[in-house]
Amino acid sequence: FLQICAALEYAHSENVVHRDIKPANVLLNPKGRVKVLDFGLAKLGNIDRKSLMLTRSDMSVGTLNYMAPEQMESSRDVDHRADIYSVGVLFYQLLTGELPLGRFEPPTSTGEADKRLDDIVYRSLEKKPKKRYQSIREMIDDLEEATATRPRPPCCTPR
Repeated sequence: FLQICAALEYAHSENVVHRDIKPANVLLNPKGRVKVLDFGLAKLGNIDRKSLMLTRSDMSVGTLNYMAPEQMESSRDVDHRADIYSVGVLFYQLLTGELPLGRFEPPTSTGEADKRLDDIVYRSLEKKPKKRYQSIREMIDDLEEATATRPRPPCCTPR
């Protein structure tokens, strides 16, 4: 999952918003490396859009179950935080096997994963972009902290 985030971090640093993060657009190659695919709906922030218009700018583009709320209203005005929302949907799905629809259980409620992952998922799925992670780097930092191997306390270390 961190590899997906790293790919998006690079895209965002190049002023590219993917706008269609979903399982079908993530590939695991034979060497175990993740590849984010299909930038066909990407929003290219610093390129003259008039010369590249393949879709109307007032259309909603993306895959419904993975789209951020603001993306459903207008894809033209979305920024990188829409990708963060989609990553949150994907992360929830990876943890539970289900989509976060309606009122959904915390993603770690059925497993033994670190409860801090719940906060990461919930923050990435905030309806309002201002309440979400403001960068994918913030999300990566929290993920790395939550998944870091912790040394055993001295009382529990085998001799």
